[in-house]
Amino acid sequence: MTRLQYIRTRCGITAQELGQYLGLSQQHISRMELLGVPPTPDHETKLRKALLRLIDRKIHEIFRLRFYCKTHNGSLLVHMEENEHE
Repeated sequence: MTRLQYIRTRCGITAQELGQYLGLSQQHISRMELLGVPPTPDHETKLRKALLRLIDRKIHEIFRLRFYCKTHNGSLLVHMEENEHE
């Protein structure tokens, strides 16, 4: 397992999601992880930046959901309004 694969899976980022973010196919990301594509400094830089952005996005979403959970303490089993889904 590469460090890329470890970080990606631990963060819940799929190869497809990472590939879409980079404009690459899921298969290409998988080949990179399996070292079927020789690593280059450019690959490392692009992958690191993409991972950090995707992780930051997930962190933001987690904090938003945490706030939402705290805001609705005592009413978590109440049906949501349609506009709350957004």
